[in-house]
Amino acid sequence: MRTKIIAGNLVAVLVVGLVSYFVVSGQIRATFLEEVDTQIANDAQVFERTWRLSGLEFVAAAAEQASASDTQDVFTALDESGQRDRAFRRANAVADWFGRQHRAAGPPELVVITDDRGIGIARNQDRNRMHGEDLKRQLGTLEDALDSGEATVDVWSFSSGQDKLLQTAIAPIRDPEGAVRGAVIIGYDMSNGMATRSGELLGRDVVFFTEGQVYSSSLPGDLADQLRAMLFDAHSAVTGAALSGGGATSDPFAAEVGDDQFAVVAGALPLSPSTAVGYAVLGNRTAQESKASAVNMILIMTGLGLLIVLVYGFLIGTSLLKPIEEMEEGVLAVINGRTDLRLDIESAELGGLAYRINQLLNVFTGTPEEDEDGRVSSPPEAWSEPGAPAGGAAPAPSGGDEEDPELAAKLSAEPEDEYYARVYREYVAAKEAAGENVSNITQERFVQRLQANEKSLIKKHGCRMVRFQVQVKGTQVNLRPVIIR
Repeated sequence: MRTKIIAGNLVAVLVVGLVSYFVVSGQIRATFLEEVDTQIANDAQVFERTWRLSGLEFVAAAAEQASASDTQDVFTALDESGQRDRAFRRANAVADWFGRQHRAAGPPELVVITDDRGIGIARNQDRNRMHGEDLKRQLGTLEDALDSGEATVDVWSFSSGQDKLLQTAIAPIRDPEGAVRGAVIIGYDMSNGMATRSGELLGRDVVFFTEGQVYSSSLPGDLADQLRAMLFDAHSAVTGAALSGGGATSDPFAAEVGDDQFAVVAGALPLSPSTAVGYAVLGNRTAQESKASAVNMILIMTGLGLLIVLVYGFLIGTSLLKPIEEMEEGVLAVINGRTDLRLDIESAELGGLAYRINQLLNVFTGTPEEDEDGRVSSPPEAWSEPGAPAGGAAPAPSGGDEEDPELAAKLSAEPEDEYYARVYREYVAAKEAAGENVSNITQERFVQRLQANEKSLIKKHGCRMVRFQVQVKGTQVNLRPVIIR
């Protein structure tokens, strides 16, 4: 029984746990993946707007530095050498100012001051570097800014020892009368750090690329080859359209980079008229799907539930079955001859049943019982087992029976063996006279029951001895106890 109880509970917990796991897991995974696939296009739009907004903030800061008196003083120097010195110092000061204002990005890669023809006067970090270069040839929007007097933003494919892509702000420098005297050009490298910062705003990965080249990305560096193969081999049509200058972003598509699967949108980078630059926003479907692994807690809790059910079922089963086994063994012992044995079961659930079994045994064996008030009563039939007398040994009620001293003295003087043999003969003879079958009443069993009743009455009345007399009332044969003090 204990095994069936435990097994049933284990199966119930296991079924509920597994069904819950598969249902919830499937729904959560589908929800997470749908969130990436449907949101990635919106994320691309958010990236473009963020890029435009940061470009406007960038060019506004550049215009502020261009209008500063220290910048205008560059053109008040009397000679070319003095102008270059002032331009060099001012370029370094502007770089420091941007570094303090944009601590996450740090100082810009490049700050250069030009004259009104777009010829470089000096740049930060190196007084002589870029002096005399015609920067309009490298940066087409510089000429527009000098002609219109309006600040602008661009992407500069900067070649100076190594090719770099610079997000560039160009701000004209005006004299106090409003005439354009030159320009300040500030460029930040579109490095992995910039891609990472852009991606953090979206909660996605961001990639900047040019023709046939991944310039930077927020993905780990060991994925560079796989990323390039994905963009320019597997999806070359998408990247080609982004670099062609059409301006439209692609529809979302699925791609694999390394061991992960991504939802990807690619497009032309805004505010980059001088250089063909593309961007891609990648939503990691594999990482998103892995968030559903939180549902594995259901499996853990199911396993814990199985363990609890196993332990609890064992304890409960034991608490129920152990008393039942004790009752079974006790009843079997009574059947096998130990008619004086009674069940002693301490169980809230089965103690009442054990008490009723003891009462039943007393009825069948003719054993007197005490009620809650201490009164002794005899069962309606003294013996039910084969060979036992059918009449009860009815003791005198405590405090109410009259004792017979003469009879008590006579019976106590009778030798024990003769007494038991005589009472047995008289009892059997009375039963035969009443027309009952006495073939199954043995003297040994009869004497055992008399002795058991004697012990019970001696304990009850606190007397020295108890002997019995056979009484016949009509067809009823009884054994009347005689108290011997």
